[in-house]
Amino acid sequence: MVLLTNKVAFITGAGAGIGAAAAQRFADEGATLWLNDRNADSLAAIVDSINATGSTAEGLAGDASDSSFVNEWLGAGIDKFGRVDALYCNVGVSRSGLVGELTDDDWRFQQRLTLDSVFFATRAVIPHMVEAGGGSIVAMSSGARIGGNYNLGGYAAAKAGVINLMETVATEYGRHGIRANAVTPGPTATAPLVAYVEQRSGGVDAHVADLNLARLTEPEEVAATVAWLASDESSAISGVCVRCNVRAASRRPTS
Repeated sequence: MVLLTNKVAFITGAGAGIGAAAAQRFADEGATLWLNDRNADSLAAIVDSINATGSTAEGLAGDASDSSFVNEWLGAGIDKFGRVDALYCNVGVSRSGLVGELTDDDWRFQQRLTLDSVFFATRAVIPHMVEAGGGSIVAMSSGARIGGNYNLGGYAAAKAGVINLMETVATEYGRHGIRANAVTPGPTATAPLVAYVEQRSGGVDAHVADLNLARLTEPEEVAATVAWLASDESSAISGVCVRCNVRAASRRPTS
């Protein structure tokens, strides 16, 4: 079974990492894609890669934390493909620092990129999904949102907000056939994460020791979960957060 045949999916932050893996998985599952990334070169690369396989992908580069751009991006995708069946919000960014040491800019930067971007895209897509009689919204949260996260307070707060936003959308718009869910991956083997943990004491082995699966999650594994949530195979699933290989809150490192 190809999960997303005849579906039109919109994805933000599709240029690298989990976003790129999700775009490729959606294409493999038969979706037509309208993509976004702030990096025009990265966006062009994933669009070209998908189109080279015979699937259809187009996109528009810009800042998903800018509501004016998001409205432009959403409208351009609707004009091009006529509808949106699934939205996947992948944008998010962290800055480390104890809560008492975060600057105003640190806080707003993380809230803007990580939470505002999800809100703007979700708000923009809801009227189109209501008119169409339904759709699926999936947003990327993080294992950091579970029980707090030492040195990542701003990021953890924003990711917790993503969960609550999806739960609220599920409650408000389920009667219109709209499903809203979140995915909470633990540390995932993207290039920036691997580079970060390799320079820390103990490297990757130490970083994954208390994860449920005691290993990094691959971006393609997260992408598979996102694709399932976007598809009709999860048609009764709404208002939930799917945990992917997270670290138990009671075992979080404190330094």
